[in-house]
Amino acid sequence: MGQPKRRGPYFLTGVARLKKDVTLQAARTETNAIRTSFPSSQNSNGQFFNFNVLPLTEFIVGDVRLGLLVLLAAVTLVLLIAAVNVTNLMLVRSTGRVREISLRSALGASRARIMRQLLTESMLLALTGGLAGLALAAAGVRLLLRLAPDSVPRLSQIGLDWRVLSWTALVSVLAGMAFGLAPAWQGAKLNLEEALKESGRATTESAPKRRWRSALVVMELALAVMLLIGSTLLIKSFWRLQRVDSGVSAARILTMEIPLRGPRYAKAQQLDAFLPRLLERIQALPGVRSAAVSNSLPPDTYDYSDNFAIEGRPADASQPPPIAYMILVSPDYFRTFGIPLRSGRYFSAADAANAPRVAIISETTARQFFPHEDPIGKRLSEKGQIIGVVGDVKYTGLVDAMQPAIYEPLSQAPSWDVFLSVKTDVANPMSLAAAAREQLKALDATLPVSQVGTLEDHFATAAAQPRFRTVLIAFFAAIALVLAVVGTYGVQSHLVAQRTHEIGIRVALGAQRDEVLRLVLKQGAVVVILGLFIGLGGSFALTGILRNLLFGVSATDLPTFCGVSGLLTATALAACYIPARRAMRVDPMVALRYE
Repeated sequence: MGQPKRRGPYFLTGVARLKKDVTLQAARTETNAIRTSFPSSQNSNGQFFNFNVLPLTEFIVGDVRLGLLVLLAAVTLVLLIAAVNVTNLMLVRSTGRVREISLRSALGASRARIMRQLLTESMLLALTGGLAGLALAAAGVRLLLRLAPDSVPRLSQIGLDWRVLSWTALVSVLAGMAFGLAPAWQGAKLNLEEALKESGRATTESAPKRRWRSALVVMELALAVMLLIGSTLLIKSFWRLQRVDSGVSAARILTMEIPLRGPRYAKAQQLDAFLPRLLERIQALPGVRSAAVSNSLPPDTYDYSDNFAIEGRPADASQPPPIAYMILVSPDYFRTFGIPLRSGRYFSAADAANAPRVAIISETTARQFFPHEDPIGKRLSEKGQIIGVVGDVKYTGLVDAMQPAIYEPLSQAPSWDVFLSVKTDVANPMSLAAAAREQLKALDATLPVSQVGTLEDHFATAAAQPRFRTVLIAFFAAIALVLAVVGTYGVQSHLVAQRTHEIGIRVALGAQRDEVLRLVLKQGAVVVILGLFIGLGGSFALTGILRNLLFGVSATDLPTFCGVSGLLTATALAACYIPARRAMRVDPMVALRYE
Protein backbone atom coordinates (compact mmCIF):
# COMPACT_ATOMS: atom_id res chain seq x y z
CA MET A 1 0.00 0.00 0.00
CA GLY A 2 1.52 3.29 -1.08
CA GLN A 3 1.69 6.52 0.84
CA PRO A 4 -1.75 8.25 0.65
CA LYS A 5 -1.78 11.66 -1.01
CA ARG A 6 -4.11 13.13 1.62
CA ARG A 7 -5.06 12.50 5.24
CA GLY A 8 -8.81 12.41 4.77
CA PRO A 9 -11.54 12.78 5.68
CA TYR A 10 -12.84 9.58 4.15
CA PHE A 11 -16.61 9.12 4.26
CA LEU A 12 -17.65 5.78 2.81
CA THR A 13 -20.67 3.61 3.54
CA GLY A 14 -20.53 -0.12 2.84
CA VAL A 15 -23.18 -2.83 3.11
CA ALA A 16 -22.30 -6.39 4.11
CA ARG A 17 -24.23 -9.50 5.08
CA LEU A 18 -22.77 -11.35 8.05
CA LYS A 19 -22.29 -15.08 7.95
CA LYS A 20 -24.77 -17.12 9.94
CA ASP A 21 -22.31 -17.86 12.74
CA VAL A 22 -20.92 -14.30 13.01
CA THR A 23 -22.36 -11.91 15.60
CA LEU A 24 -22.44 -8.14 15.35
CA GLN A 25 -19.91 -7.84 18.16
CA ALA A 26 -17.53 -10.19 16.35
CA ALA A 27 -17.80 -8.04 13.22
CA ARG A 28 -17.00 -4.93 15.26
CA THR A 29 -13.96 -6.62 16.78
CA GLU A 30 -12.66 -7.62 13.36
CA THR A 31 -13.13 -4.16 11.80
CA ASN A 32 -11.37 -2.61 14.78
CA ALA A 33 -8.42 -4.95 14.16
CA ILE A 34 -8.37 -3.79 10.53
CA ARG A 35 -8.40 -0.16 11.67
CA THR A 36 -5.37 -0.59 13.92
CA SER A 37 -3.42 -2.63 11.36
CA PHE A 38 -2.45 0.34 9.18
CA PRO A 39 1.25 1.28 9.43
CA SER A 40 1.89 4.26 11.67
CA SER A 41 3.78 6.01 8.88
CA GLN A 42 0.59 6.16 6.88
CA ASN A 43 -2.18 6.89 9.35
CA SER A 44 -0.77 7.36 12.85
CA ASN A 45 -1.51 3.74 13.71
CA GLY A 46 -4.99 4.10 12.28
CA GLN A 47 -6.18 6.34 15.08
CA PHE A 48 -8.01 8.67 12.68
CA PHE A 49 -10.00 5.85 11.14
CA ASN A 50 -13.36 4.95 12.65
CA PHE A 51 -15.43 1.98 11.49
CA ASN A 52 -19.02 2.17 12.73
CA VAL A 53 -20.61 -1.25 12.31
CA LEU A 54 -24.39 -0.90 12.65
CA PRO A 55 -27.36 -3.15 11.90
CA LEU A 56 -29.11 -2.03 8.72
CA THR A 57 -32.33 -1.38 10.63
CA GLU A 58 -30.56 0.98 13.04
CA PHE A 59 -28.81 2.73 10.14
CA ILE A 60 -32.14 3.36 8.37
CA VAL A 61 -34.25 4.20 11.39
CA GLY A 62 -31.59 6.22 13.22
CA ASP A 63 -32.81 8.41 16.07
CA VAL A 64 -36.43 7.86 15.04
CA ARG A 65 -36.31 4.55 16.91
CA LEU A 66 -35.76 6.20 20.28
CA GLY A 67 -38.59 8.67 19.68
CA LEU A 68 -41.00 5.87 18.74
CA LEU A 69 -39.99 3.86 21.81
CA VAL A 70 -40.70 6.88 24.01
CA LEU A 71 -44.14 7.21 22.40
CA LEU A 72 -44.76 3.51 23.04
CA ALA A 73 -43.76 4.00 26.68
CA ALA A 74 -46.19 6.95 26.95
CA VAL A 75 -49.03 4.88 25.52
CA THR A 76 -48.21 2.06 27.94
CA LEU A 77 -48.30 4.44 30.91
CA VAL A 78 -51.70 5.77 29.82
CA LEU A 79 -52.95 2.19 29.47
CA LEU A 80 -51.73 1.34 32.97
CA ILE A 81 -53.36 4.45 34.43
CA ALA A 82 -56.63 3.60 32.71
CA ALA A 83 -56.44 0.00 33.94
CA VAL A 84 -55.81 1.15 37.52
CA ASN A 85 -58.71 3.58 37.24
CA VAL A 86 -61.09 0.90 36.01
CA THR A 87 -59.87 -1.50 38.68
CA ASN A 88 -60.79 1.03 41.35
CA LEU A 89 -64.19 1.59 39.80
CA MET A 90 -64.80 -2.15 39.67
CA LEU A 91 -63.81 -2.45 43.34
CA VAL A 92 -66.24 0.33 44.23
CA ARG A 93 -68.94 -1.40 42.22
CA SER A 94 -68.26 -4.76 43.89
CA THR A 95 -68.55 -3.10 47.32
CA GLY A 96 -72.02 -1.92 46.37
CA ARG A 97 -72.95 -5.45 45.31
CA VAL A 98 -72.14 -7.12 48.62
CA ARG A 99 -75.81 -7.88 49.30
CA GLU A 100 -76.31 -9.33 45.80
CA ILE A 101 -73.21 -11.55 46.00
CA SER A 102 -74.07 -12.74 49.51
CA LEU A 103 -77.56 -13.70 48.38
CA ARG A 104 -76.14 -15.59 45.39
CA SER A 105 -73.79 -17.46 47.72
CA ALA A 106 -76.65 -18.22 50.11
CA LEU A 107 -78.65 -19.67 47.21
CA GLY A 108 -75.82 -22.06 46.34
CA ALA A 109 -73.46 -20.22 43.98
CA SER A 110 -69.86 -21.38 44.43
CA ARG A 111 -66.89 -19.08 44.75
CA ALA A 112 -65.67 -20.18 41.32
CA ARG A 113 -69.06 -19.34 39.85
CA ILE A 114 -69.01 -15.86 41.38
CA MET A 115 -65.44 -15.25 40.16
CA ARG A 116 -66.41 -16.34 36.63
CA GLN A 117 -69.38 -13.99 36.64
CA LEU A 118 -67.36 -10.98 37.78
CA LEU A 119 -64.49 -11.76 35.37
CA THR A 120 -66.97 -12.19 32.52
CA GLU A 121 -68.46 -8.78 33.24
CA SER A 122 -65.01 -7.14 33.29
CA MET A 123 -63.96 -8.96 30.09
CA LEU A 124 -67.14 -7.79 28.33
CA LEU A 125 -66.39 -4.24 29.45
CA ALA A 126 -62.77 -4.49 28.23
CA LEU A 127 -63.69 -5.95 24.83
CA THR A 128 -66.38 -3.30 24.33
CA GLY A 129 -63.77 -0.66 25.13
CA GLY A 130 -61.35 -2.31 22.71
CA LEU A 131 -63.92 -2.19 19.88
CA ALA A 132 -64.66 1.45 20.64
CA GLY A 133 -60.92 2.11 20.67
CA LEU A 134 -60.53 0.56 17.22
CA ALA A 135 -63.22 2.85 15.88
CA LEU A 136 -61.39 5.84 17.32
CA ALA A 137 -58.07 4.47 16.05
CA ALA A 138 -59.35 4.40 12.47
CA ALA A 139 -59.89 8.16 12.63
CA GLY A 140 -56.77 8.68 14.75
CA VAL A 141 -54.49 6.99 12.20
CA ARG A 142 -55.59 9.43 9.50
CA LEU A 143 -54.88 12.35 11.82
CA LEU A 144 -51.54 10.77 12.81
CA LEU A 145 -50.45 10.51 9.18
CA ARG A 146 -51.21 14.19 8.67
CA LEU A 147 -49.18 15.20 11.71
CA ALA A 148 -46.27 12.81 11.21
CA PRO A 149 -43.16 14.15 9.42
CA ASP A 150 -41.91 12.50 6.24
CA SER A 151 -38.67 11.59 8.02
CA VAL A 152 -40.40 8.75 9.89
CA PRO A 153 -39.41 5.56 8.04
CA ARG A 154 -42.13 3.40 6.42
CA LEU A 155 -44.78 5.99 7.23
CA SER A 156 -46.93 4.89 4.29
CA GLN A 157 -47.25 1.39 5.80
CA ILE A 158 -48.99 2.60 8.96
CA GLY A 159 -52.55 1.31 9.14
CA LEU A 160 -54.96 -1.08 10.82
CA ASP A 161 -54.19 -4.66 9.81
CA TRP A 162 -54.54 -8.11 11.34
CA ARG A 163 -51.52 -7.54 13.59
CA VAL A 164 -53.04 -4.39 15.06
CA LEU A 165 -56.39 -6.14 15.51
CA SER A 166 -54.72 -9.11 17.19
CA TRP A 167 -52.71 -6.88 19.51
CA THR A 168 -55.83 -4.88 20.41
CA ALA A 169 -57.73 -8.07 21.18
CA LEU A 170 -54.86 -9.38 23.32
CA VAL A 171 -54.51 -6.10 25.25
CA SER A 172 -58.28 -5.96 25.79
CA VAL A 173 -58.33 -9.50 27.17
CA LEU A 174 -55.34 -8.90 29.44
CA ALA A 175 -56.76 -5.58 30.63
CA GLY A 176 -60.11 -7.22 31.35
CA MET A 177 -58.42 -9.92 33.38
CA ALA A 178 -56.20 -7.38 35.16
CA PHE A 179 -58.89 -4.99 36.33
CA GLY A 180 -61.46 -7.74 36.88
CA LEU A 181 -59.29 -10.06 38.95
CA ALA A 182 -59.18 -7.94 42.12
CA PRO A 183 -62.99 -7.43 42.36
CA ALA A 184 -63.57 -11.09 41.52
CA TRP A 185 -61.16 -12.25 44.20
CA GLN A 186 -62.71 -9.87 46.71
CA GLY A 187 -66.21 -11.14 45.89
CA ALA A 188 -65.14 -14.77 46.11
CA LYS A 189 -63.57 -14.23 49.58
CA LEU A 190 -66.77 -12.74 51.00
CA ASN A 191 -67.75 -14.06 54.44
CA LEU A 192 -71.36 -15.07 53.90
CA GLU A 193 -72.55 -14.79 57.51
CA GLU A 194 -70.98 -11.38 58.15
CA ALA A 195 -72.09 -10.06 54.75
CA LEU A 196 -75.73 -11.02 55.38
CA LYS A 197 -75.60 -9.41 58.82
CA GLU A 198 -74.11 -6.14 57.55
CA SER A 199 -76.04 -5.86 54.30
CA GLY A 200 -79.09 -4.47 56.02
CA ARG A 201 -77.42 -1.67 57.93
CA ALA A 202 -75.03 1.19 57.34
CA THR A 203 -71.40 0.18 57.41
CA THR A 204 -68.10 1.72 56.74
CA GLU A 205 -65.58 0.01 54.55
CA SER A 206 -62.87 -1.98 56.28
CA ALA A 207 -59.43 -0.45 56.64
CA PRO A 208 -57.66 -3.06 54.41
CA LYS A 209 -60.08 -2.34 51.57
CA ARG A 210 -59.57 1.42 51.93
CA ARG A 211 -55.80 0.96 51.92
CA TRP A 212 -55.97 -1.23 48.84
CA ARG A 213 -58.04 1.33 46.98
CA SER A 214 -55.80 4.18 48.09
CA ALA A 215 -52.74 2.21 46.95
CA LEU A 216 -54.23 2.03 43.46
CA VAL A 217 -54.70 5.81 43.46
CA VAL A 218 -51.08 6.25 44.60
CA MET A 219 -49.95 4.08 41.68
CA GLU A 220 -52.14 6.06 39.28
CA LEU A 221 -50.76 9.39 40.45
CA ALA A 222 -47.16 8.13 40.30
CA LEU A 223 -47.56 7.02 36.68
CA ALA A 224 -49.18 10.36 35.81
CA VAL A 225 -46.26 12.26 37.39
CA MET A 226 -43.75 10.31 35.28
CA LEU A 227 -45.64 10.98 32.05
CA LEU A 228 -46.25 14.64 32.86
CA ILE A 229 -42.57 15.27 33.66
CA GLY A 230 -41.45 13.56 30.45
CA SER A 231 -43.90 15.54 28.31
CA THR A 232 -43.01 18.82 30.02
CA LEU A 233 -39.31 18.22 29.36
CA LEU A 234 -40.03 17.60 25.67
CA ILE A 235 -42.26 20.68 25.43
CA LYS A 236 -39.58 22.83 27.03
CA SER A 237 -36.96 21.31 24.74
CA PHE A 238 -39.07 22.00 21.64
CA TRP A 239 -39.75 25.56 22.80
CA ARG A 240 -36.01 26.22 23.04
CA LEU A 241 -35.39 24.51 19.70
CA GLN A 242 -37.83 26.91 18.05
CA ARG A 243 -35.86 29.85 19.42
CA VAL A 244 -32.36 28.66 18.56
CA ASP A 245 -30.24 31.11 16.58
CA SER A 246 -29.67 29.56 13.15
CA GLY A 247 -27.49 32.43 11.97
CA VAL A 248 -29.78 33.44 9.09
CA SER A 249 -32.94 35.46 8.53
CA ALA A 250 -35.37 32.89 7.08
CA ALA A 251 -38.29 35.22 6.35
CA ARG A 252 -39.44 35.71 2.73
CA ILE A 253 -36.88 33.49 1.01
CA LEU A 254 -37.85 31.21 -1.88
CA THR A 255 -35.59 28.19 -2.45
CA MET A 256 -35.32 25.46 -5.07
CA GLU A 257 -32.76 22.85 -6.04
CA ILE A 258 -31.33 22.80 -9.58
CA PRO A 259 -29.08 19.86 -10.59
CA LEU A 260 -26.92 20.98 -13.51
CA ARG A 261 -26.41 17.89 -15.63
CA GLY A 262 -25.71 17.15 -19.27
CA PRO A 263 -23.13 18.13 -21.89
CA ARG A 264 -24.00 21.84 -21.58
CA TYR A 265 -22.52 21.87 -18.05
CA ALA A 266 -19.67 19.39 -18.38
CA LYS A 267 -17.00 22.01 -17.73
CA ALA A 268 -16.60 24.56 -14.97
CA GLN A 269 -16.40 27.38 -17.53
CA GLN A 270 -19.92 26.49 -18.72
CA LEU A 271 -21.22 26.74 -15.16
CA ASP A 272 -19.46 30.05 -14.70
CA ALA A 273 -21.26 31.37 -17.75
CA PHE A 274 -24.72 30.00 -16.89
CA LEU A 275 -25.13 30.91 -13.19
CA PRO A 276 -24.56 34.70 -13.55
CA ARG A 277 -27.12 34.82 -16.37
CA LEU A 278 -29.65 32.96 -14.22
CA LEU A 279 -29.10 35.28 -11.24
CA GLU A 280 -29.37 38.36 -13.48
CA ARG A 281 -32.77 37.20 -14.76
CA ILE A 282 -34.06 36.31 -11.28
CA GLN A 283 -32.95 39.62 -9.78
CA ALA A 284 -34.82 41.48 -12.53
CA LEU A 285 -38.17 40.00 -11.41
CA PRO A 286 -40.57 42.36 -9.58
CA GLY A 287 -40.42 41.99 -5.80
CA VAL A 288 -36.97 40.35 -5.74
CA ARG A 289 -34.51 41.96 -3.36
CA SER A 290 -31.55 39.66 -4.01
CA ALA A 291 -30.77 36.17 -5.33
CA ALA A 292 -27.97 33.69 -4.79
CA VAL A 293 -26.91 30.14 -5.56
CA SER A 294 -25.06 27.77 -3.23
CA ASN A 295 -24.30 24.12 -2.72
CA SER A 296 -25.77 24.15 0.82
CA LEU A 297 -28.89 25.37 2.49
CA PRO A 298 -29.50 26.01 6.20
CA PRO A 299 -30.49 24.60 8.60
CA ASP A 300 -29.57 21.02 7.67
CA THR A 301 -28.59 20.71 4.01
CA TYR A 302 -24.88 20.72 3.28
CA ASP A 303 -22.87 19.25 0.43
CA TYR A 304 -19.58 18.09 1.89
CA SER A 305 -16.88 18.65 4.47
CA ASP A 306 -13.15 18.45 3.85
CA ASN A 307 -9.86 18.85 5.62
CA PHE A 308 -7.75 21.94 5.06
CA ALA A 309 -4.34 23.26 6.00
CA ILE A 310 -3.17 26.69 7.07
CA GLU A 311 -0.10 27.83 5.20
CA GLY A 312 2.88 28.38 7.46
CA ARG A 313 1.70 25.81 10.00
CA PRO A 314 3.28 22.36 9.65
CA ALA A 315 0.87 19.45 10.00
CA ASP A 316 1.05 17.54 13.29
CA ALA A 317 1.06 13.80 12.48
CA SER A 318 -0.18 12.99 16.00
CA GLN A 319 -3.31 15.10 15.56
CA PRO A 320 -6.19 14.73 13.10
CA PRO A 321 -6.25 17.29 10.29
CA PRO A 322 -8.62 20.26 10.69
CA ILE A 323 -12.00 19.71 9.03
CA ALA A 324 -14.66 22.23 8.03
CA TYR A 325 -17.80 22.32 5.93
CA MET A 326 -17.09 23.72 2.48
CA ILE A 327 -19.89 26.08 1.42
CA LEU A 328 -19.74 27.22 -2.21
CA VAL A 329 -21.71 30.43 -2.83
CA SER A 330 -22.35 33.28 -5.25
CA PRO A 331 -21.43 36.84 -4.16
CA ASP A 332 -24.93 37.83 -2.92
CA TYR A 333 -25.37 34.72 -0.75
CA PHE A 334 -24.58 36.47 2.55
CA ARG A 335 -26.88 39.43 1.79
CA THR A 336 -29.71 37.11 0.75
CA PHE A 337 -29.59 35.15 3.99
CA GLY A 338 -28.76 38.08 6.24
CA ILE A 339 -25.44 36.61 7.40
CA PRO A 340 -23.49 39.42 9.10
CA LEU A 341 -19.94 40.36 8.17
CA ARG A 342 -17.70 40.44 11.23
CA SER A 343 -14.51 41.62 9.55
CA GLY A 344 -12.99 41.92 6.08
CA ARG A 345 -15.26 41.85 3.03
CA TYR A 346 -17.78 39.70 1.16
CA PHE A 347 -17.17 38.04 -2.21
CA SER A 348 -17.62 40.23 -5.30
CA ALA A 349 -17.76 39.84 -9.06
CA ALA A 350 -14.02 40.48 -9.11
CA ASP A 351 -13.43 37.09 -7.46
CA ALA A 352 -13.64 35.34 -10.81
CA ALA A 353 -12.23 32.01 -11.92
CA ASN A 354 -9.00 33.60 -13.20
CA ALA A 355 -8.55 35.80 -10.10
CA PRO A 356 -6.48 34.80 -7.05
CA ARG A 357 -8.33 32.31 -4.91
CA VAL A 358 -10.08 33.68 -1.84
CA ALA A 359 -12.12 32.31 1.06
CA ILE A 360 -14.37 33.53 3.86
CA ILE A 361 -14.49 31.73 7.19
CA SER A 362 -17.12 31.56 9.91
CA GLU A 363 -16.72 32.86 13.45
CA THR A 364 -16.35 29.32 14.80
CA THR A 365 -13.57 28.63 12.31
CA ALA A 366 -11.79 31.84 13.31
CA ARG A 367 -12.22 31.13 17.01
CA GLN A 368 -11.09 27.51 16.75
CA PHE A 369 -8.12 27.83 14.37
CA PHE A 370 -7.08 31.49 14.85
CA PRO A 371 -7.79 32.03 18.57
CA HIS A 372 -5.31 34.85 19.24
CA GLU A 373 -4.75 36.41 15.84
CA ASP A 374 -6.52 38.16 13.02
CA PRO A 375 -7.29 35.59 10.30
CA ILE A 376 -7.71 38.22 7.56
CA GLY A 377 -4.82 37.85 5.12
CA LYS A 378 -3.91 34.33 6.24
CA ARG A 379 -3.84 31.67 3.52
CA LEU A 380 -5.48 28.26 3.40
CA SER A 381 -3.82 25.64 1.23
CA GLU A 382 -5.81 25.12 -1.99
CA LYS A 383 -8.47 27.56 -0.72
CA GLY A 384 -6.67 30.85 -1.05
CA GLN A 385 -6.45 33.95 1.08
CA ILE A 386 -8.95 34.65 3.83
CA ILE A 387 -10.73 37.92 2.99
CA GLY A 388 -13.54 37.94 5.54
CA VAL A 389 -15.14 36.51 8.67
CA VAL A 390 -18.93 36.06 8.81
CA GLY A 391 -21.42 34.97 11.44
CA ASP A 392 -22.02 31.30 12.18
CA VAL A 393 -24.78 29.40 10.36
CA LYS A 394 -26.26 26.00 11.21
CA TYR A 395 -25.90 23.56 8.30
CA THR A 396 -26.12 20.28 10.24
CA GLY A 397 -29.43 20.74 12.04
CA LEU A 398 -30.85 23.00 14.71
CA VAL A 399 -29.82 20.70 17.55
CA ASP A 400 -26.14 20.33 16.67
CA ALA A 401 -23.55 22.85 17.80
CA MET A 402 -22.06 25.30 15.31
CA GLN A 403 -19.42 23.65 13.15
CA PRO A 404 -16.45 25.28 11.36
CA ALA A 405 -17.32 26.45 7.86
CA ILE A 406 -15.26 27.81 4.97
CA TYR A 407 -16.97 29.68 2.12
CA GLU A 408 -15.59 29.70 -1.41
CA PRO A 409 -16.93 31.51 -4.48
CA LEU A 410 -18.68 29.23 -6.97
CA SER A 411 -16.66 30.83 -9.76
CA GLN A 412 -13.48 29.35 -8.21
CA ALA A 413 -14.90 26.12 -6.76
CA PRO A 414 -17.78 24.99 -9.01
CA SER A 415 -20.66 22.76 -7.92
CA TRP A 416 -23.08 20.91 -10.20
CA ASP A 417 -25.81 20.64 -7.57
CA VAL A 418 -26.95 24.08 -6.45
CA PHE A 419 -29.79 25.71 -4.57
CA LEU A 420 -31.33 28.90 -5.91
CA SER A 421 -32.39 31.24 -3.08
CA VAL A 422 -34.47 34.36 -3.71
CA LYS A 423 -35.04 37.07 -1.10
CA THR A 424 -38.33 38.82 -1.80
CA ASP A 425 -40.39 41.77 -0.63
CA VAL A 426 -43.70 39.94 -1.10
CA ALA A 427 -45.45 38.32 1.87
CA ASN A 428 -45.68 34.93 0.17
CA PRO A 429 -42.40 33.95 -1.54
CA MET A 430 -44.11 31.02 -3.26
CA SER A 431 -45.94 33.50 -5.49
CA LEU A 432 -42.61 34.04 -7.31
CA ALA A 433 -42.01 30.33 -7.92
CA ALA A 434 -43.74 30.25 -11.30
CA ALA A 435 -41.87 33.34 -12.53
CA ALA A 436 -38.54 31.91 -11.37
CA ARG A 437 -39.27 28.65 -13.20
CA GLU A 438 -40.06 30.58 -16.38
CA GLN A 439 -36.72 32.40 -16.24
CA LEU A 440 -34.90 29.11 -15.75
CA LYS A 441 -36.86 27.54 -18.61
CA ALA A 442 -35.93 30.46 -20.88
CA LEU A 443 -32.27 29.64 -20.32
CA ASP A 444 -32.56 25.85 -20.44
CA ALA A 445 -35.91 24.07 -20.70
CA THR A 446 -34.32 20.68 -19.94
CA LEU A 447 -33.17 21.49 -16.42
CA PRO A 448 -35.24 19.86 -13.67
CA VAL A 449 -36.29 21.76 -10.55
CA SER A 450 -37.02 20.13 -7.18
CA GLN A 451 -37.60 21.00 -3.52
CA VAL A 452 -39.42 24.23 -4.36
CA GLY A 453 -40.46 25.93 -1.11
CA THR A 454 -39.65 28.64 1.36
CA LEU A 455 -36.74 28.68 3.76
CA GLU A 456 -39.23 28.93 6.62
CA ASP A 457 -40.72 25.64 5.39
CA HIS A 458 -37.24 24.07 5.51
CA PHE A 459 -36.88 25.19 9.13
CA ALA A 460 -40.34 23.84 9.95
CA THR A 461 -39.38 20.50 8.37
CA ALA A 462 -36.20 20.38 10.44
CA ALA A 463 -38.31 20.72 13.60
CA ALA A 464 -41.12 18.43 12.38
CA GLN A 465 -39.96 15.27 14.12
CA PRO A 466 -39.51 16.77 17.61
CA ARG A 467 -42.79 18.64 17.13
CA PHE A 468 -44.58 15.39 16.26
CA ARG A 469 -43.44 13.43 19.28
CA THR A 470 -43.91 16.43 21.59
CA VAL A 471 -47.53 16.90 20.50
CA LEU A 472 -48.32 13.20 20.92
CA ILE A 473 -46.67 12.83 24.32
CA ALA A 474 -48.30 16.05 25.55
CA PHE A 475 -51.66 14.63 24.43
CA PHE A 476 -51.04 11.40 26.31
CA ALA A 477 -49.90 13.35 29.37
CA ALA A 478 -53.11 15.40 29.34
CA ILE A 479 -55.14 12.17 29.22
CA ALA A 480 -53.07 10.79 32.09
CA LEU A 481 -53.68 13.92 34.18
CA VAL A 482 -57.44 13.76 33.58
CA LEU A 483 -57.55 10.05 34.42
CA ALA A 484 -55.52 10.57 37.60
CA VAL A 485 -57.71 13.44 38.78
CA VAL A 486 -60.91 11.55 37.97
CA GLY A 487 -59.60 8.47 39.76
CA THR A 488 -58.65 10.50 42.83
CA TYR A 489 -62.03 12.19 42.90
CA GLY A 490 -63.88 8.90 42.46
CA VAL A 491 -62.08 7.17 45.32
CA GLN A 492 -62.40 10.13 47.68
CA SER A 493 -66.06 10.54 46.82
CA HIS A 494 -66.70 6.86 47.51
CA LEU A 495 -64.82 6.99 50.81
CA VAL A 496 -66.87 9.99 51.92
CA ALA A 497 -70.07 8.16 50.99
CA GLN A 498 -68.90 5.11 52.97
CA ARG A 499 -68.14 7.27 56.01
CA THR A 500 -71.32 9.33 55.96
CA HIS A 501 -72.67 7.56 59.04
CA GLU A 502 -69.35 8.03 60.87
CA ILE A 503 -69.18 11.72 59.91
CA GLY A 504 -72.75 12.23 61.13
CA ILE A 505 -71.83 10.77 64.52
CA ARG A 506 -68.74 13.03 64.72
CA VAL A 507 -70.81 16.11 63.96
CA ALA A 508 -73.52 15.03 66.42
CA LEU A 509 -70.87 14.68 69.11
CA GLY A 510 -69.63 18.23 68.52
CA ALA A 511 -67.10 18.06 65.71
CA GLN A 512 -66.84 21.35 63.82
CA ARG A 513 -67.41 21.39 60.07
CA ASP A 514 -63.87 22.69 59.36
CA GLU A 515 -62.53 19.74 61.38
CA VAL A 516 -64.48 17.36 59.14
CA LEU A 517 -63.06 19.17 56.10
CA ARG A 518 -59.50 18.79 57.40
CA LEU A 519 -60.11 15.12 58.22
CA VAL A 520 -61.15 14.25 54.67
CA LEU A 521 -58.53 16.49 53.04
CA LYS A 522 -55.78 14.99 55.19
CA GLN A 523 -56.74 11.52 54.03
CA GLY A 524 -56.61 12.64 50.39
CA ALA A 525 -53.39 14.61 50.87
CA VAL A 526 -51.56 11.54 52.18
CA VAL A 527 -52.48 9.65 49.01
CA VAL A 528 -51.47 12.55 46.77
CA ILE A 529 -48.10 13.09 48.48
CA LEU A 530 -47.24 9.39 48.36
CA GLY A 531 -48.08 9.20 44.67
CA LEU A 532 -46.10 12.36 44.01
CA PHE A 533 -42.92 11.14 45.74
CA ILE A 534 -43.05 7.72 44.10
CA GLY A 535 -43.62 9.37 40.72
CA LEU A 536 -40.70 11.76 41.24
CA GLY A 537 -38.43 8.86 42.11
CA GLY A 538 -39.49 6.98 38.99
CA SER A 539 -39.02 10.12 36.89
CA PHE A 540 -35.44 10.61 38.07
CA ALA A 541 -34.75 7.01 37.13
CA LEU A 542 -36.40 7.11 33.71
CA THR A 543 -35.76 10.61 32.34
CA GLY A 544 -32.25 9.51 31.38
CA ILE A 545 -33.93 7.74 28.46
CA LEU A 546 -35.09 11.14 27.19
CA ARG A 547 -31.61 12.64 27.39
CA ASN A 548 -30.87 12.13 23.69
CA LEU A 549 -34.19 13.70 22.69
CA LEU A 550 -33.76 16.91 24.68
CA PHE A 551 -32.23 20.18 23.51
CA GLY A 552 -31.11 22.85 25.94
CA VAL A 553 -32.86 21.13 28.86
CA SER A 554 -31.45 18.81 31.50
CA ALA A 555 -33.19 15.46 31.99
CA THR A 556 -33.43 16.40 35.69
CA ASP A 557 -34.53 20.01 35.13
CA LEU A 558 -35.53 21.26 38.59
CA PRO A 559 -38.15 23.85 37.46
CA THR A 560 -39.89 21.13 35.44
CA PHE A 561 -40.00 18.72 38.37
CA CYS A 562 -41.23 21.45 40.72
CA GLY A 563 -43.81 22.76 38.24
CA VAL A 564 -45.28 19.33 37.51
CA SER A 565 -45.34 18.55 41.23
CA GLY A 566 -47.24 21.75 41.94
CA LEU A 567 -49.70 21.19 39.08
CA LEU A 568 -50.52 17.61 40.03
CA THR A 569 -50.73 18.42 43.73
CA ALA A 570 -53.12 21.32 43.08
CA THR A 571 -55.39 19.38 40.73
CA ALA A 572 -55.42 16.24 42.89
CA LEU A 573 -56.19 18.21 46.07
CA ALA A 574 -58.93 20.04 44.19
CA ALA A 575 -60.39 16.64 43.32
CA CYS A 576 -60.24 15.77 47.04
CA TYR A 577 -61.75 19.10 48.09
CA ILE A 578 -65.11 18.56 46.38
CA PRO A 579 -65.96 15.37 48.35
CA ALA A 580 -64.53 17.03 51.47
CA ARG A 581 -66.93 19.97 51.06
CA ARG A 582 -69.80 17.53 50.69
CA ALA A 583 -68.72 15.77 53.89
CA MET A 584 -68.56 19.08 55.72
CA ARG A 585 -72.22 19.72 54.90
CA VAL A 586 -73.51 16.36 56.15
CA ASP A 587 -76.70 16.72 58.22
CA PRO A 588 -76.25 14.63 61.40
CA MET A 589 -79.95 13.62 61.51
CA VAL A 590 -79.84 12.38 57.94
CA ALA A 591 -76.46 10.68 58.39
CA LEU A 592 -77.60 8.76 61.48
CA ARG A 593 -80.42 7.25 59.43
CA TYR A 594 -78.06 6.63 56.45
CA GLU A 595 -77.94 3.13 55.05
